[in-house]
Amino acid sequence: MKKIHQLSPQVVSQIAAGEVIERPMYAVKELIENALDAGADSIIIHIEESGLKKIVVTDNGEGMHSEDLRESFKPHTTSKITKADELSQIKTMGFRGEALSSIAAISRLSISSRTSDSPVGTKVIINDGKLEKITPVGMPVGTTVTIDHLFYSFPARKKFLKALRTELKHVIDLVINYALCYPEIHLQLAHNKKNLLDLPKSSEPVHRIEKLLGKDIFSSLIPISLSDSYITISGYLAKPSITTRTPNKQFFYINNRAISDKGISSAVKSAYGSLLANVVSPVCLLYFSLPFEMVDVNVHPRKEYVRFVDTPLLYEAIKRAVRQSLARYDLTPSTSFEALFLGDAVGSTESYAGRLMKEKKLPWELSIKVDSASVTQLHNLYLLAASNNGFILIDQHAAHERILFEQFLTEFAKEKKNLNVFHVHKPGAFNLSLSDSLLLRENLQLFQDLGWGIEYFKGTSFVLRSLPVLFQDRNYIKLLREILEDLRVNNQVQKIDSLSQKMIAYIACRGAVKAGDRLTKNQAKELLEQLEKIPNNATCPHGRPTKISIDLRMIHRLFKR
Repeated sequence: MKKIHQLSPQVVSQIAAGEVIERPMYAVKELIENALDAGADSIIIHIEESGLKKIVVTDNGEGMHSEDLRESFKPHTTSKITKADELSQIKTMGFRGEALSSIAAISRLSISSRTSDSPVGTKVIINDGKLEKITPVGMPVGTTVTIDHLFYSFPARKKFLKALRTELKHVIDLVINYALCYPEIHLQLAHNKKNLLDLPKSSEPVHRIEKLLGKDIFSSLIPISLSDSYITISGYLAKPSITTRTPNKQFFYINNRAISDKGISSAVKSAYGSLLANVVSPVCLLYFSLPFEMVDVNVHPRKEYVRFVDTPLLYEAIKRAVRQSLARYDLTPSTSFEALFLGDAVGSTESYAGRLMKEKKLPWELSIKVDSASVTQLHNLYLLAASNNGFILIDQHAAHERILFEQFLTEFAKEKKNLNVFHVHKPGAFNLSLSDSLLLRENLQLFQDLGWGIEYFKGTSFVLRSLPVLFQDRNYIKLLREILEDLRVNNQVQKIDSLSQKMIAYIACRGAVKAGDRLTKNQAKELLEQLEKIPNNATCPHGRPTKISIDLRMIHRLFKR
């Protein structure tokens, strides 16, 4: 019996759609890029149920004639290129001829369009990738694309989507990405008939940064510029006091195309050198202009990644531009409201958490006794203690983190709202990026349960009245941003108790003694005693080892005994 057969056009279309339209965000992305290629300077986006129920994108671009509209949703149809050699110098956002056909294969699609030389527009309705109806329609010049019930014919895809709020954040982040690259274009985004963004035209992206990324990032930015050989670099870098642990605050644009590139991110961080800790990256917005033939954009179905003809030259130019900009400006953090009454004594024994150790006010009761003479601190990082079979090497931060985590977890389970808090003497208003503010509002009750007295004010502004006592002398804006980044990375977790555990782990991490904190013999001894009393003491809450056993036989082999 014959086993090999040709797939039907419908199955082929759905397979292709799976590569291009993985989630609602990518449908919005394709429609925005079509509008940009059409020369639009106004793009209005309305979505319902995070784009799964409905997506409507309206632009005022050049529109399509009736005969073009009839072809636009068919596979591999495009107005952007006609010959293979044009692939070597793509100047438009789209060119693959896959977007509308992919959307049509997994939704109910309608497109209305009118050109300036047509008295009326034309509307086509497509079901299952096939033209169902075509009618004249009165409308202004431009195009409106309506997607109803995305993935209705491809239910398997829905199973792999995240929560609706997560899908919405992806759409918001996408629109912000375009807004920062195209300030000259009016962009509007509404969700379930509620306006989330309405950005008028502007001459410079910097005019949008404060609204989209928050005042603290805006106030820390320094410009960057370089013209060298065929590479032009412009944009903004954040001072080292503002960092990120996720890619969502690094924006890279190649010839006005938003891309992801780990190599560029690494080159930028490398140029900061010792100004940054290993675990964080700089916030930045970088715009690159290169000859089109030096960039290959035909390497990814969604055009998210590109290749460069001379990658080392680009990376070296980036490093040089970043170093020159950092050298030109004062990198001292600017004084703000929160800095006036909350410092940022991370890793210092002068912090509140550090003083707990220094003054022997550790928040635990001791019952096991060990000889303090047998414990030695190495390089203010590790504790060394003898064991029956050799030595135990303990990471002081990871060990203290595990201890605090278990204590906080027990207390939280007993009475969620009785955690020790520090009430600030003057409530402080603070501002976040649009994306972070939405994330904070979604999890506001969780923060409040853990001792953060935060109230929503308006827009992207909040008021802080209290915070966990361990953070009383810390920069709360920086802490909040890092906690939100943790929640963003782990946003697949939806149960409140699971999220609580993650935040308690974060509080334990930031409250524990740091690498570089000097401990007395008694403090080191107490740390080891308590570590042995708690469960799961082999790792910190994030899975890093708290202690490593060094067998005496291993030592004998090293000395060839």
